[in-house]
Amino acid sequence: MADDDEGWTRVKPSKWASRLRSANSAAINLPDPGPKPTSANQVIVQQLQKDFESIKSDLDAWFPQDELRGIFSAYVAAHSQSGQGPVSQIVCFGIGCFDHPDGNWQAKRTSYCQLAALLLIAEELEKTQDREPFNIIFQEPAFNANDIAFIKSLGHTVVDSPEGNQYIHANTLFYGPHLYYQLYAEALQGELPVIYVGSGIECWELKYCLTASTQFLPRDHPVTMVPLKKIFSEYQKFQFPEVKSGLIFYKTYICLRPPEALPEAA
Repeated sequence: MADDDEGWTRVKPSKWASRLRSANSAAINLPDPGPKPTSANQVIVQQLQKDFESIKSDLDAWFPQDELRGIFSAYVAAHSQSGQGPVSQIVCFGIGCFDHPDGNWQAKRTSYCQLAALLLIAEELEKTQDREPFNIIFQEPAFNANDIAFIKSLGHTVVDSPEGNQYIHANTLFYGPHLYYQLYAEALQGELPVIYVGSGIECWELKYCLTASTQFLPRDHPVTMVPLKKIFSEYQKFQFPEVKSGLIFYKTYICLRPPEALPEAA
C-alpha cells in the first residue's frame, strides 16, 4: 500500500475485487441497451408490478420474514416507554433498477428481493409504532422513467442525487445494502440515522476496499469512514437474514441505535 502523487492510496487487489472486475468486464461486452426512456411505458410498468407481486407471493419460500420482523418489533418495544416510535422516515439508496437495460433477470431479482424486504420492514414498523404508512424516499441514479413510475405506484417518492441526504436525520431508517463506500460516507455526514441497514465495516477497511473501476482510495478515506465506524462500535448489530441459497444480503447488517436512557423516577 503506497501513496501516489495525487493523494490517493493504492491497495493490493483482493480475490473479491478480481471477481468483481471480471464481472464488470463481461458486462462491458453486452450490447448497448441505448438511452434511458424519458417517459414511462405503462405496459412495462404493469409488468414490473406483476414481477414484484410474483416475488412477494413466494416470500415464505425464499426469505425468513419472521426473523426480520422480530428484530424490528423488539426494537420498537424497547422504545415503548418513550411514548413514540423510533423511526419517522425511511430512506433507501442504491436499490438498483427494475426495468434493467439488458434484461438481466438476476439483477432485477436482487432489486425486487431487497425491495420486498424493505417494504416488510416498513410494514412491521407501521404496525408496531401504530402509525400511517411510510412514504419511503428512494435515491437511485440508475432508475429510468419506468422504474420511477413503478416506485410511485407503490406510494413512495423518488429523488435525484444528492437530495436523499436531506432526509437522513436522527429518526431515519437508512437502507442501502451493497453501496460504494463513498455513498455511505455522504449519507452519514450529518446526523446518524436511528437504524442503519448496509454493508459491514469490514468491507470498507483499506485492505479490502476496491471500487469496480479503480484500485485507489482517497487519502481522506479514514476520516470519511468515522461515522460508519461509530455506528458499528456503538449500535446493536444483527446479520441481515439471507435469502435461501443466495447472496442478496451478503455481509449486510442491521444496526440499531441503543434506546436513550430513561430518566429516573422522581
